[in-house]
Amino acid sequence: MPVEIVLQKNIAGDVANRLKAELAKAVRETALAIEAGAKAKAPVDTGALRASIQADTSQTETTLEAMVAVGQDYGPYVEMGTIKSAAQPFLTPAVEEQRQPFETRLQNAIERASK
Repeated sequence: MPVEIVLQKNIAGDVANRLKAELAKAVRETALAIEAGAKAKAPVDTGALRASIQADTSQTETTLEAMVAVGQDYGPYVEMGTIKSAAQPFLTPAVEEQRQPFETRLQNAIERASK
């Protein structure tokens, strides 16, 4: 006995659009959390280093990207240290703290999009 399946509506596009939106939200939330963490951990003298930390996200049809950048040119020297001054990491720990939460955000995004 043959079975015939008729799709009344193609939901694949709807699911893909929801997934894209949910993943973009997860990427944006993680970038902002990294920015906040780095700002909280950055050493403060004048406050310029802390104020220069910014998150930015971008999206195309096929990619989602986030970048957390330090605008002060001395940021890498503070993060990594120099011969004369010890490292005072602020960005790397902020990224590491968000590794597991990011994975959780991605899993939740997939679950929400598939409902």
